Amino acid sequence: MSLSIHRSTDRPRSGPRPLKTLSISLGVFVLLMTACTRNESRLANRTVLEVNNRVVNTKQFAESLARHLRNRDALSVKDPQILEKAKNDLADDIVLQIVSEQWAAKNKIAVTPEEVDRRVAQIRSEYSDELAFRKMLAEENISIEAWKSDLALSLLRKKVYDEVTKSAPDPTEAELKALYEANKKDYQRAARIRLRQIVLEKEEDAKHVFDEVQKGRDLGVLAKQFSIMPEAAENGDTGWIEKGILEFFDQAFKLNVGAKSKIVKSPYGWHIYQVIGKEAEKKLTLDQVKSSLVREFKERRAQSLFARWLEEQIRSSTVKRDDAILKAISLSTRVE
Repeated sequence: MSLSIHRSTDRPRSGPRPLKTLSISLGVFVLLMTACTRNESRLANRTVLEVNNRVVNTKQFAESLARHLRNRDALSVKDPQILEKAKNDLADDIVLQIVSEQWAAKNKIAVTPEEVDRRVAQIRSEYSDELAFRKMLAEENISIEAWKSDLALSLLRKKVYDEVTKSAPDPTEAELKALYEANKKDYQRAARIRLRQIVLEKEEDAKHVFDEVQKGRDLGVLAKQFSIMPEAAENGDTGWIEKGILEFFDQAFKLNVGAKSKIVKSPYGWHIYQVIGKEAEKKLTLDQVKSSLVREFKERRAQSLFARWLEEQIRSSTVKRDDAILKAISLSTRVE
């Protein structure tokens, strides 16, 4: 028999979504990129925040607020409580951002264009092509320039965080043991299974492949040739799957290692699999989870250290905030 199956590379696509465009208004005036009247110009240049002599005016804050709320629906952002919280949260974030940037400059910490380009390339590689990448930006309602700017700020924050927290000490054995004992219930691992599978889009194709498996054809070779799932490149190896995570695989726990399934239907398609590994439910020992405990412990300490550092930076900074002008900023929305 000649086995001919079309392996689709299409992915489910969502329908077109209208872009929500937020225009920020102050009182009865709308803050535009270029002011048209003397009043608008004066209004746009009012100081909302000042941090160590660095000024954030109304126009800058409004633009940041629009980006901050770009993914929220139009109804929720008109809720006075939600809007006030968003403005206050953004004001706090801007203060922390400026304080971090000023500390970074003082300590000669910077992000180079090459570092930004490398990170951009890394993120772009996660998309199938340039069109998919641009579609993501469109759905986020953000320009490539604004996205790169946000990315550069994110990289700088990471550098500052790493520098401030590099002195966080490693946990002692006693501390690790205490953390393990306090969270024993989290270290009970469910039974798990490892499969080699082929997934087809059509039942007819699955039946053809199943016939080949029944004749003794290697399931891994067939998976690499015909399966539509990402693990096809690994000869269909799914890795370990815990019981209860994917209900349609729970029946596989009744099979012995080496046994093969019949055709199984799931939301992902039509499966044929072979059990290549099984492990019973068990409690993980301290040694088995030590590496993850060390990471968790160090991250907790690092976050605590960074929080204290931020408090110290804020206390030693001069921060001015015009709550009246901040409160007067309102939103109007339109759907394009």
